[in-house]
Amino acid sequence: MVLTKAFPILERLLQNTKLFHTSRTSKEYDGPGKTTVDIINKQDNVETHNRFLITKCLPVGFKLNDNSLLLGPIVIFDGTILSWNISSAKDINEATLSLFTIVHPALDLIVLGLETNYKYNRVLEIKKVLLKYNIRSEILPVRQACGVYNFLVSDGRYVAAGLIPPLPDKTNLYCRLQQLPTKKRKLIDK
Repeated sequence: MVLTKAFPILERLLQNTKLFHTSRTSKEYDGPGKTTVDIINKQDNVETHNRFLITKCLPVGFKLNDNSLLLGPIVIFDGTILSWNISSAKDINEATLSLFTIVHPALDLIVLGLETNYKYNRVLEIKKVLLKYNIRSEILPVRQACGVYNFLVSDGRYVAAGLIPPLPDKTNLYCRLQQLPTKKRKLIDK
């Protein structure tokens, strides 16, 4: 009481806070079985400053900056990650690149990360498909493509990446251990 009498402004604020209240109103059905459609480009991304970055390329998939592990080939753009239904760069064609052609607004650049080095003719075939739709692209080995994608996203560019996990490295200790022949041990009874 003494505090409110000494500070009339505080007293008015306390009186006005009694007038505010919140209530939840819902105009639509939110029960099970409701069909919803999300347009990816229209979603409000609350964490626009926290974009997905690729921290590690593994033969099984990719590790992101939020410590999630994504298995298999992926397409990543503007805070959205999709599974890409291909097994290698040999499967990349106009149909598998069609996702990049319908994204609106148009992408600044597409970074394609291939699992291994391919001959220049194969890279040209992929570039021709993308040029048909006026899409700029950069086609690199996947480890380099992840770095380029991270750099461009950090720079604030509107880019997408199609990434295929790298082939297992034969110099990796784990791979060498799997290839060692198993020796049968002889048990000697004494």
